[in-house]
Amino acid sequence: MSDLAIGLQVAGTQLESLGHALVERFAPLNIWTAVLLGGALVLDRAVARRARASWRIALYAPVALRILLPLDWSVPVANTPRVLTFFAPLAQIGARPAAAASTSQAPSWYALVAVVYVAVAALLAARAVLARVRLDRALSGARPVSDPDPRVPCPIVQHDELGPMAVGLLAQRIVLPGRLLVAGEEHTLACVLRHERAHLRRGDAWLSAAMQLLAVAAWPVAPLWIAIARVRQLVELACDEAALAGADADERRRYGHALLDMAEWRSLAVAPLGAGELYFGSTLRARIEALASQRHWPLAVQALALSVAPIALLVACGGSAPSPAAPAAGGDDGYGYEFDTDPATAAAPSSIPSMPLAPGGRIPPEVIQATLRAHFGAFRSCYEAGLKKDPTAKGVVAVRFVFGVDGTMTEALGEKAKTTLADKDVVSCVVGEFRNVTFPKSPGGVVTVVYPIQFAP
Repeated sequence: MSDLAIGLQVAGTQLESLGHALVERFAPLNIWTAVLLGGALVLDRAVARRARASWRIALYAPVALRILLPLDWSVPVANTPRVLTFFAPLAQIGARPAAAASTSQAPSWYALVAVVYVAVAALLAARAVLARVRLDRALSGARPVSDPDPRVPCPIVQHDELGPMAVGLLAQRIVLPGRLLVAGEEHTLACVLRHERAHLRRGDAWLSAAMQLLAVAAWPVAPLWIAIARVRQLVELACDEAALAGADADERRRYGHALLDMAEWRSLAVAPLGAGELYFGSTLRARIEALASQRHWPLAVQALALSVAPIALLVACGGSAPSPAAPAAGGDDGYGYEFDTDPATAAAPSSIPSMPLAPGGRIPPEVIQATLRAHFGAFRSCYEAGLKKDPTAKGVVAVRFVFGVDGTMTEALGEKAKTTLADKDVVSCVVGEFRNVTFPKSPGGVVTVVYPIQFAP
């Protein structure tokens, strides 16, 4: 086989592995984040007239945290073992050569999943960069405002069409349209500048950039896009609140008129989509409605309620997330493994190679499967002995076994509830062969596995 063919085979294997990992991660994440988003939207609507928008943004933090945290993240409880469950693929052994029995090809569509994910993520990232470049070019002709507001801590520039908006992360600027700087628009200009100063004080440009990066990396998670859109709306509402802090009814009314004026002025020549700009005239309807809301809870009550609510949402989804192929929820409800770490034994030195850990610190099922597949010849010999007595014998032999941190098998028993093969001699033989298996050492502690094998002629 040529070097090119070997390289292509390795690349294909890596793509399939990446695709499998993506499916295992993003499929359950869509479920968890949808639950979290639903809870956040309900709470957001329930407290909309009682809590500040700046506090309500925190309701959507669990959606991002659920994506960033390991898939099997759980809330630690004292003296409670961690339980991680998966449906082990039913290993099939028949009366055929050992090489055929141990061959396992991953579905080719996993590679397609990996290619699509990388392509879309690259497209979104390129789109964001291109939008930023186009915006910078569009603003290259902007002129500094001759008499800037001394309270604004960044340059203010004037553009014939773009704005009003705040742009930039490190080199921040406020962009004002030329029509806002003419005589008679002083009050509208003051409202706009108060709003944009609030963006700068809050660091909203950094929040916008972080959301954009997260959307690129986790674009298959549909609830994330909805959460980002809602957070952007709340950011504008929060800046309105900051701009109107201590304002009376007349000032609020004039601010509302300024919003309406900007909505009328706004043309189609806006900044390129996705450049991270923060527009003064966006989310107009919700902002006009929010101006009349003056019945907020006391600040301490808002802080307490909207600090506890996100934590409660995240804790509610803090259990082990099921994989797409493993809807079971407990170690006794399906084939899986669970481990309980004993600090005393976990620290014991061992010369046995260490078992690799998957993200989140768990032992990958693939490692357990690969170790057992190396012993399929012995398992098949037990089955072939049973075929001499009954050529039609077939069924499942499920074995529950335990190995310690050094990888040595400490217990192997037949799982009667999941075993369907009638020949007890074959079952006993297979269980006995399991006792001869040695695994790499387990950094997670003592591991209990239920492994099913399908035997068929």
